[in-house]
Amino acid sequence: MNKKEYLEKLDKLNLDKDKYCIISGGVMLMHNLKDKTNDIDIKILPDYFEELKKDYTFNKSPKFSYLYELGDDVELAVQDFTKDDVDIIDGYQVLKLEIELDWKIEHKREKDEESIKIIKKYLGLE
Repeated sequence: MNKKEYLEKLDKLNLDKDKYCIISGGVMLMHNLKDKTNDIDIKILPDYFEELKKDYTFNKSPKFSYLYELGDDVELAVQDFTKDDVDIIDGYQVLKLEIELDWKIEHKREKDEESIKIIKKYLGLE
């Protein structure tokens, strides 16, 4: 999905924008570093996740202990974050590129190699 489709789908979830931030491919999408992404990945505050359990059914993801799935293409990382961890882009909290880069480097996933290069170049690190 492109950025417009991504944000439309995210908005349909009707989540409190102060209690989640966009992560993973969405970070690059919001920074216009890629044209499309396959799914929506967000980091959501633990207390808010507990609230949402009343209205949503989540499935535990096998990928990481803190990861949950909502439908086929929305993943929620239930983790704390602060205002210092995010940039505001088009009214959405977006995880800082530097933090996203650190995560991708730390996890050494083959699928992130190209994204790491793009982010480093954008940040002037390469």
